[in-house]
Amino acid sequence: MRDHPEYDLVEFLLCGLFIAASGASLVWAGASFYRGEPFSALEGAGLGLMFLGGGASPKHYLLDCLTFPLSFIEGTGRETPTTVLAAGAGLLLWLAGMAGNHWG
Repeated sequence: MRDHPEYDLVEFLLCGLFIAASGASLVWAGASFYRGEPFSALEGAGLGLMFLGGGASPKHYLLDCLTFPLSFIEGTGRETPTTVLAAGAGLLLWLAGMAGNHWG
């Protein structure tokens, strides 16, 4: 068993913010699905997955999103294939929802 670096205060706050944003996004997705807006539901579900995937290493995830082509912080080792897959699937869902709302 490996010991992973502990969360610092900023990461706890960011993780809480990511979980709250994910919950809000999933509520939006459910409301959109109920109203019959499938592309808005895809957007909300994608955002929810992206935020949940970023909760494993929130500081690294946030800074990588803000400085996309570059990476200024090394990974903490807490990113698992599941969280990376969730973030990637969320991005694809969000992009599909955006494209559907734009062209649909």
